[in-house]
Amino acid sequence: MEALREGWARLRSPISNPRFVSEGRSAASLNPVVTYYLIVIPALVLAIIGMLMGFSAQTVSSIFGGENPYLDYMKPLLVILGGLLIAYGVHKIPIVFFKTFSYPVFVFALILQSLVLTPLGREEGGNVNWVWIPGLPFLIQPSELLKLALLLVLAKSLTHPGARLHDWRQMLVKAGGLLGLTLVFVMFGHDMGTAMVVAGLALGALWVAGLPSRWFGVVILAAMPVLGIFVGKNPTRIQRILEVLPGNTERNISKPEQIDHSLWAFGSGGFTGLGPGASREKWDYLQAAHTDFILAIIGEEFGLLGSIAVLVTIALLVWGLVRVCQAAKDPYAVIVAGGVATWIGFQTIINVFSVTRVGPVVGVPLPLVSHGGSSFLFTVIGIAVIASFARADTGMTMWGQSHAFSWMRDPRKARRRRRADRGRAERVTEQ
Repeated sequence: MEALREGWARLRSPISNPRFVSEGRSAASLNPVVTYYLIVIPALVLAIIGMLMGFSAQTVSSIFGGENPYLDYMKPLLVILGGLLIAYGVHKIPIVFFKTFSYPVFVFALILQSLVLTPLGREEGGNVNWVWIPGLPFLIQPSELLKLALLLVLAKSLTHPGARLHDWRQMLVKAGGLLGLTLVFVMFGHDMGTAMVVAGLALGALWVAGLPSRWFGVVILAAMPVLGIFVGKNPTRIQRILEVLPGNTERNISKPEQIDHSLWAFGSGGFTGLGPGASREKWDYLQAAHTDFILAIIGEEFGLLGSIAVLVTIALLVWGLVRVCQAAKDPYAVIVAGGVATWIGFQTIINVFSVTRVGPVVGVPLPLVSHGGSSFLFTVIGIAVIASFARADTGMTMWGQSHAFSWMRDPRKARRRRRADRGRAERVTEQ
């Protein structure tokens, strides 16, 4: 009986170390400076690729609309540059700020998402997932902010001193309640693709948090009927699934669908591509060429090599995010980093499957590359949050911390300081 009581107490006790938290030599072997630049550099490269390819793909639609393509691209360009500037500021914010404002940001994101049910909601591509805010010159997609807000509040909830990660009743309320509430608000806009990404990133965060593995199988099995119901209620979703099923003989190539033009773009590009700006499918053949199907345009203009280069860059970014999970000592940082890594990786997989006909067209952008203001802005902010965790671990200067404190820990400056001290010591010895 005593053993049973000890086992029960152990199950109900909080878990101090989530998955991926490394100890000893393995954690020490992960150079924090390398981790930091594995996040920052790939993110900047992807943003530049997205900036150039977005202009290449959008030029055509601007010309067809009778607009000056250079002037028409100024607004998305300002969004990208503004997003990078905001991300620069975010990546210097200490972790205590995110912990403090996790719940307020989540509540604000829910309120913003609920506006899709009001006259401020706008429909794009069959989904009412855009909101017009009076005074702003562009629409916003609040569900993109809700992704990040969910991760912050999940990490805050799961790292609370009273959290028991092996108590399924408590986790059903603390984690399941937050995820369920978020999915309900996302589906206000009928955005199935975003809902899938939200569910995926939440499961990734819960996995690295250390919840029992068997629970995930139960959750996935329980979610399948719900997913089937939402798919069955929408004829468009059913049609998209039927289009990618093997042996589908009802497709009429004389009336090509979006996915046909995407495959033709990849086929035209071949191994090395047609050259920058030489895409033919973007000339009003391939819908959403500059957004969800930007990878097809990259494949047409730069071939298989260009497509692989983009995907390898995304993989390096995800690797950097995972390294934060492995090296971080704060469980809050581990959970948020795990969620963002799953977010970027899972969304990339869905997008690649969609544009290559491996899976149905879901309508999610390629992270940081697809043209889209809200998607780019909140994705780069989410990455900047994890970069702030990595930056703090290196000892680099952070907002609200004294420069002297950060300078003493910064390995880049400590190296120069040691050399200077060595020279000074040699001069004293000679005297």
